[in-house]
Amino acid sequence: MKNIKNQDIENNPYIQTLIDNFPFMVWLKDADSRILAANTAYANMVGVASRAELIGKTDFDFFPPELAQEYVDGDKQAMQSTSPSAITLPIKNAEGEFYWIESYKSALLIDGQVVGSLGYARDVTEYIQKENEYRSIVENSPNCIAKYNRDCQRIFLNHANSAFYEMDASTLMGKTPAEYPGGASALTLEQGIHDVFRHGGNQYITFKVTLDNGKHKIMHTVLTAVNEVKTVIAIGQDVTQSYENLDRIHNLAYFDSITKLHNRISLLDELDKCIKKSQQSAFSFAFLMLDLDGFKAVNDLLGHAEGDLLLHETARRIECAVRPTDTVARLGGDEFAIVLAGVQEPKYAAIVAKKVLESIKQPVLIQGTELFISASIGIVMCPDHSSDVSDIMKYSDIAMYKAKKQGRNNYQFYSPDLSQTTIERIDIERSLRKALKNDEFLLHYQPQIDLETDRIVGVEALLRWHRNHNEMIAPDRFIGIAEDSGSIVEIGEWVLQTAFNDAVRWNTGREHPIRVAINLSSRQFIHHNLFASIKRLLKRTGCNPAWITLEITESLLLNNSVHIRKTLKNLDNMGFSISLDDFGTGYSALSYLNQFPVSEIKIDQSFVQGMASNHDHRLLVQAIISMAKSLNKELIAEGVETATQAHYLLDYDCKVVQGYLFSKPRPFDDIDLQTSWQSALQENNIIPPE
Repeated sequence: MKNIKNQDIENNPYIQTLIDNFPFMVWLKDADSRILAANTAYANMVGVASRAELIGKTDFDFFPPELAQEYVDGDKQAMQSTSPSAITLPIKNAEGEFYWIESYKSALLIDGQVVGSLGYARDVTEYIQKENEYRSIVENSPNCIAKYNRDCQRIFLNHANSAFYEMDASTLMGKTPAEYPGGASALTLEQGIHDVFRHGGNQYITFKVTLDNGKHKIMHTVLTAVNEVKTVIAIGQDVTQSYENLDRIHNLAYFDSITKLHNRISLLDELDKCIKKSQQSAFSFAFLMLDLDGFKAVNDLLGHAEGDLLLHETARRIECAVRPTDTVARLGGDEFAIVLAGVQEPKYAAIVAKKVLESIKQPVLIQGTELFISASIGIVMCPDHSSDVSDIMKYSDIAMYKAKKQGRNNYQFYSPDLSQTTIERIDIERSLRKALKNDEFLLHYQPQIDLETDRIVGVEALLRWHRNHNEMIAPDRFIGIAEDSGSIVEIGEWVLQTAFNDAVRWNTGREHPIRVAINLSSRQFIHHNLFASIKRLLKRTGCNPAWITLEITESLLLNNSVHIRKTLKNLDNMGFSISLDDFGTGYSALSYLNQFPVSEIKIDQSFVQGMASNHDHRLLVQAIISMAKSLNKELIAEGVETATQAHYLLDYDCKVVQGYLFSKPRPFDDIDLQTSWQSALQENNIIPPE
């Protein structure tokens, strides 16, 4: 065997210069692992003054025996292999410190014969440390993290992921979602994984699983490609509790706690569905408004607990008198409503009304007392009488009161000559058309108070109509009409410009700016280029978008149109805050909060005002606050009128409030931003926690 001598290398300055200028360690060894040549980087690593001190030495001269043996064994393997070998291993430097190197070794061939080995190595300590940190972060992350190969098999999952399935990680490794947990959601997840492999990008999937122990869980996950689409990583969040909270919120928001019937919100939703169906086909329905006669006397005689039992029994009797496909709701107090779907002739509605009246007038035994009550019913035939929810409610109410005037325990159909409502509506609509031109509108502002810092952090702009500069018209009398007629678009633009100007007047040069909240109508999104209008108004007024919160309603999100989504995204990118107003009273869903750029949730005053007397309302508010904070949404509670309500909100960690406890809506000039609320709070013993 021909040997290579170290003089052959030292006498060749070009080779030595070449290996010396490598940015990592380089060496050559003979067949006995003695060093023939090495560069300066290698000499520095083992702690010798020059390369010459390395010649003829072995790894045993520089390293602990166990490490030296490992390196020599690596030399032998390299000399026996036909291809270079790579390994990452620890090494001890001259100071006795261990660090990591990535080493590559191969056989040294001279005239086709293996005469030794050559190798090079680079310091990968920092990379290893970062990789270990990354693994630690991933393993200890509260998010459920998994990695999938092209066959959708799990090739990695962290502790949170195995904990979600309540199974050992080894049991899940190598399995596809279809293999465990299985089901339709698993197939959806696999389809998402395949889509990422095919097209790249991200996939967002919410899937439900049923565990072996019968538990139902929900995970929201994002799938993304890594390593040039060689694997797909899934980062998920266990949202089971949030969905359970949402289900509870839905039940509390849509169903009456006493009778378990649909409530007003749910009824309006059903009415809306029936109206849309009637507009698309020859579908008709009847709406019945029912009020109990003499219920107040029962409450006064026996008390509210017995009154609730009577309401519950009445609800069951009404349900038994209608078909399963009909909708029965309690609107509040002793008022009920029925939607009879598919009823075309008034005589059929009359038959049901008679049946309900007969059922209700039968004696009821409550706590040993036999009670006799009756009911009065107003009936509206739809769409013959109307295809508007508000009108249907008003017309049925008018017909019901006519039934009461007729002696009670009877029903009456609505007819146009029963009310002056239509005349008033037309009059208001006509007046609205000239109100803007005559400068009859004005804005009042209601302060939003941070109880913790004792200062105003924002105001809500509220529209007022000074009709003919003589009569103040309440918003609930004209806003709905303005919506229906479309004049709300022009009025809404005036509101935006006025509020922008006032925000500039308040905040210019102010160290801690206050936000001005402005309500937006769905009409402004659907029938108007809202984004272009706002850009124009910002330029005209010089208003900073960071000073403005734009409030939208949940019904707007139901459209889920590309146009609305794009408009909201553009407004968010511009710097506006987007607030979801009256949260919990409409069509609340986590998907809306995830899909739309909503940064703030407003708790509706109907829930706030019921907190003191209604345990379910307190639970509902608590659930809303908990969900909002878990999603990093800001919170404002509106309609705070009592110290008790403020106490509960503070206890539940909702600090920003507005309501009559602090201030009614006032004109711009009457808002004192320096007002201290502390004395009022202390008088009511409302002290923020330390």
